[in-house]
Amino acid sequence: MKNKLFNDKRNRYLIPGCCLFILIIIIFSGIKANHEVQDVVQKQFNEQQLLQSRQTASGIMAFLNERTIIIETLARHYPDNEHYPMFGEFINVYNQTTDIYSIQFLDESGIVTMGYPEENTPIGYDIYETRRGDPEAESILVDTFERVKNSKQTVISRPIMLLEGELGIFIWVPVYKNNTFDGVILAIIKISDISNRLLQHNSSRFIYMIDDNGMILYDCSGRYNPGENFLNKSGLGNPLLREIITNQINGNQGTGYYFEDNAGIKRLVAYSPVTWRNLNISIAVTTPESEVDELISSVYKEQLKFVGISVGFILLATVLIIILLFRWNKALEIEVAEKTGEIRESNRLLQKANKRLLELDKAKSDFLSMVSHELKTPLTAMRLSAEMCLEDEIDINLRKKLHEKLIRNIDRLAMMIDDLLNTSQIESGRMKYNMEMVDLGEIISTSIDIIKNESDKKELTIVTDIPANLAKIPADKDRLVQVFVNLLGNAVKFSQQDGNVEIKAVEFEKYVEVHVKDNGIGIPADKLEYIFDKFYQVDSTSSRSHGGSGLGLFITKSIVEEHGGSINVESMPGKGSVFAVTLPKEPAVIH
Repeated sequence: MKNKLFNDKRNRYLIPGCCLFILIIIIFSGIKANHEVQDVVQKQFNEQQLLQSRQTASGIMAFLNERTIIIETLARHYPDNEHYPMFGEFINVYNQTTDIYSIQFLDESGIVTMGYPEENTPIGYDIYETRRGDPEAESILVDTFERVKNSKQTVISRPIMLLEGELGIFIWVPVYKNNTFDGVILAIIKISDISNRLLQHNSSRFIYMIDDNGMILYDCSGRYNPGENFLNKSGLGNPLLREIITNQINGNQGTGYYFEDNAGIKRLVAYSPVTWRNLNISIAVTTPESEVDELISSVYKEQLKFVGISVGFILLATVLIIILLFRWNKALEIEVAEKTGEIRESNRLLQKANKRLLELDKAKSDFLSMVSHELKTPLTAMRLSAEMCLEDEIDINLRKKLHEKLIRNIDRLAMMIDDLLNTSQIESGRMKYNMEMVDLGEIISTSIDIIKNESDKKELTIVTDIPANLAKIPADKDRLVQVFVNLLGNAVKFSQQDGNVEIKAVEFEKYVEVHVKDNGIGIPADKLEYIFDKFYQVDSTSSRSHGGSGLGLFITKSIVEEHGGSINVESMPGKGSVFAVTLPKEPAVIH
């Protein structure tokens, strides 16, 4: 009896003692965890800011490279015929490409002779003679013109002030006529247009942009004026900011912090370089440390909440320690499992996003390589054919074949330009549609006639199954021909010799469905979800041997969807592919 009383008394002290010991451990662990959480949150926030600056830099590079390629393409097609309406080509490119301030032509003497829009073109401006009151800008214009003339390459000049008082970036592309320098096509992009399109900020998070000389190109905070040198404005009295600016000028990527001179507020900075041809720019995102503190505070509150709940459980455990400890352990296990699942899901999504970014970067590189190949190959063939045609004693039949080869390669270049312009029209919403009631059977027949030469070369049989009484549908006839020429052309391109290509139409109550089937090389299952993406190539080696811009299916899908329809694909490697196009029988709303 005495031992029992002794044990009961000991238990009365043991249970509170255990609870107190556990409480001390929880508090100590919470304090330690707070420091770890602060470090983790700070690190993750810096990585997030750096990722935002990298994404912004990548967006600017893609934006500028796309417009440079368009201007270079325009320069390559500069005709030898002086009566060719080049002014009209300037208008077409300007209207079909967003955020180009002006396209101008400078003759071999450096005088502006033509440009569009006319209100943004200083006709008669002589870069050697005209004085604009800015010696540095005048020197940059002359030096860049001479560099383009001597190097025969595209040059991007340092940003300078336009006559209208805004900073602009100049793209200089040399033009040659009969291998003789004829002048320069100059495209001007305003920094303000780049910032309005690609640089997003809020009241506390600022974005600024400088070049490799420290000149301020853009500052959304309004503290600094474009055209001024950042080091002269800020660096002399702020060594931390000076170090950041120096790293940016050197083309580095990273993070840092500095204190604002007027308020003493600590600001975090993440910066990434933008390398565009010969021009180097740096993008920086600055955020007050208070945003990180708010994140840490929210985590602290969650931890305090957790500690409070734990203490409550421990106090109640003095009465029902076994039951409550069991419940607490179960609740903790569930919470840990949920958090672990959330972390795993977050990691999976991050890995997927990173993989997609790598795929997009590869697609961009493949596209640039493809454009170079698809433009250079026909140009080389055209040059050789033209040189042979100049020979006096060439056989008339051979001359005819060379003429035909010239025409084919010209058509090939025209198709490349059309694909690029169609893509630009689709993305900017300027694609025009002439809707009318059309005969789908006639459209399919026209499409087959267009690709007949290609199918005959491979001795392919095109099998059609089109009902004679197929209902007419509302559509743009030329755009649908473009759709089926793309699909049939791909089927022919990737089919084996002596194979079959089938096209079949089936009418339903509210729509018509057209199937294009081939027995070609097929598409891997893991590539199907990307097949309609812009510039996507299933296999770069295969695409090079067959040719193509990687834009055809993107354009096809866009046209079909603008008609209120849809397009799907089923494929098996080595067995072939089936593309199904669904078109409504009632008019769709064109966006």
